[in-house]
Amino acid sequence: MSGYFKDLNDGIVSTLKGMSVTLKHLFSKPVTVQYPDEKLPVSERYRGKHKLTQGGCRGCGLCAKVCPVECIEIDFERHMKRVFEWKKFSIDYNKCVFCGLCVDACPAASLVMTQDFDLSTEDRREVVKDLLEWTGLREEDLENIRLLKEKAEADKKKKAAEAAAAAAAANADATGSEAASSKSASSKSASEKKSDRSEAAAPNPKGKGKKNKGGKGKDDK
Repeated sequence: MSGYFKDLNDGIVSTLKGMSVTLKHLFSKPVTVQYPDEKLPVSERYRGKHKLTQGGCRGCGLCAKVCPVECIEIDFERHMKRVFEWKKFSIDYNKCVFCGLCVDACPAASLVMTQDFDLSTEDRREVVKDLLEWTGLREEDLENIRLLKEKAEADKKKKAAEAAAAAAAANADATGSEAASSKSASSKSASEKKSDRSEAAAPNPKGKGKKNKGGKGKDDK
């Protein structure tokens, strides 16, 4: 009989303790967050989904090369070495480990990681995200290509004109050098001819001294 009342007492005490906890939280502010309508704040350094600033990307491909699981795929065509025709920049979040190496490797800081962590879906193919803001060539890209082509043509013509001018100057210098050499040779030849004529016109006496009226030389005794 005493055991019955002991068990009854224990049951009442435990019930009262449980109800006290219930009554304590009944009038407190709820802590449940109605996700996804409400979201808890995350750290500023949280590594979530990626974001690409497409206009600042240099197309170096370092992010794809440094990725340890090779989940980044990039495809584009370069025009005039400066304009990109984008076709693909995707990240497969089925494989991504959110290490952040791709962000650290980007030299232009055009790839960053956001605080967005929601990747829930019923289809695994939907977590392969394409980060491009546009694909193909825009109007401004076509205009840049046209301006770059015109600049390249102008530079080509300028270099051709400079090369032609340099060649003409070299030919003129060569012609002047040849003319100067020919003139020098002519002057030397004329001098040699004049010297020969002077030697030919000079007298060549047979006697040592001049003869006097008496028929003897000036030095004869």
